[in-house]
Amino acid sequence: MTGFDDLNEAGKDQATEEEGSGPVVDADETTGQDTSMSTVDDRNQPAFSFDESVQAQIYPRKSTHEKFEDFLDIEVKRHLRDRDIRNETGRELHEAVLKVAIQHPEEVAERLENERTE
Repeated sequence: MTGFDDLNEAGKDQATEEEGSGPVVDADETTGQDTSMSTVDDRNQPAFSFDESVQAQIYPRKSTHEKFEDFLDIEVKRHLRDRDIRNETGRELHEAVLKVAIQHPEEVAERLENERTE
């Protein structure tokens, strides 16, 4: 792992968005005007744009980070596939993990306390 891995991931996320972005529109046959601005399925688009994200460093142990990456790749992505979601971005996964952690502050504090006392 290098200091620039997160930049590489960000570039991949942005490229993926640019390729598949834009709403699907229907044109009225008589006027040629757009009649709708709905997407095919919101689950097929990233939850938020790359512009809304912030790059921030986290500093876990290497072994914890490897387990985290495996957890996302194996466990979480399997659950996403069960929901017919296939084009998740790294920023979406990280956003979801942080929001779950925000909903469980007591467990986070307890884990930190256990890490210090073990």
